[in-house]
Amino acid sequence: MKFRKITAIAAAMVMIFSLAACGSKDTDSADQAGDEKESAKEETMTVDTDKKEIVMLCEVNGTYFTEPTRHGIVFKEGSNGEKAVLRGLADEKEFYQALLDIGAKAGDNLTDEDMKAGPDNGKSVEGDKIDITVEWEGQDPIPFADIIKCSEGDYDMDMRFGGNIESAKKHNTGCVVCLDSCATGIVSDATWPTGTTQNEVAKFYGDDSVLPEDGTQVTVTFRIAE
Repeated sequence: MKFRKITAIAAAMVMIFSLAACGSKDTDSADQAGDEKESAKEETMTVDTDKKEIVMLCEVNGTYFTEPTRHGIVFKEGSNGEKAVLRGLADEKEFYQALLDIGAKAGDNLTDEDMKAGPDNGKSVEGDKIDITVEWEGQDPIPFADIIKCSEGDYDMDMRFGGNIESAKKHNTGCVVCLDSCATGIVSDATWPTGTTQNEVAKFYGDDSVLPEDGTQVTVTFRIAE
């Protein structure tokens, strides 16, 4: 009788430890899944503060091989997520912080009112000049300007860290890179003042003679211009 009592107690203890182990395994699995999810999220954009560069994954949106757009890169979950030459896979607000982290200074000189400018009184975005390159499988890095066609022909692209974080939070458009000066895009082109697209001064397209086919993943690298 005494032997059976001890055995019963031992069995109960084994069951308790087994349940605890199962609970720990489930928790570990959940933690691992969470870590993997976070890792996957982080991999869409990497920041190297030593090299002062940001690398973002994007996808080609073939719609804009034939339709004009003022959007170069837009975060896919923003309200303008399907309106850009490249669909960005990283959040524009995190991109803004990444630019600060590598030492870039924002211009923050444009407002929503500036976007209503006529063709002769637009304002150009300010801020640190940003060099942007694009690459994909089989293609060495090329200037971002090489993937864009403009109705006005060749021009010198002048991308600037406009900043605009409060506007980005307010509008949630997802705009990472705009092709003319913009009060919401984190980076935009000072070559073309506000009102350029609205007044049809110039139209922009993805260059299908350069870019790979619709849906292809590309890598975009941002650096502060020297």
